[in-house]
Amino acid sequence: MDNVVRCPACGQANRVTAVESGKQAVCGKCKAPLTGAAHSDGHPVEVTDANFRDVISEGPTVVDFWAGWCGPCRMIAPVIEQLAKERTDIRFAKLNVDENPRTASSFSVQGIPLLIFFKDGVERGRVVGAVPRGQIENAIRQYLA
Repeated sequence: MDNVVRCPACGQANRVTAVESGKQAVCGKCKAPLTGAAHSDGHPVEVTDANFRDVISEGPTVVDFWAGWCGPCRMIAPVIEQLAKERTDIRFAKLNVDENPRTASSFSVQGIPLLIFFKDGVERGRVVGAVPRGQIENAIRQYLA
């Protein structure tokens, strides 16, 4: 029987059959190992208009709405990367607002960087701007505890 496993690196859905002992399934798109964990590689998942709902649908997820031209977005990116490496209890994701305008519009994104905190697909809170790590950690405790 096939299972569908979402890639922890790129978010691609993969149909996985039983694999032989000693072998590991890999993503058909990016070739990352499919371990079943949402954040096993320690990096935020890249999300798009196409896979956004699937990525946020299970468990606690922090989505960073950003753009390549945004200086404050570049300032906060290393903080999000570090948290993704340290926090195995939360999925971190990034959505480029220029490349994914439908999702950005549906969440009325007016300023970036914007962190939206989701639990089982439901928005629980927001933090706007390049805020310090401590403020992000407080928001995680407040919105995702």
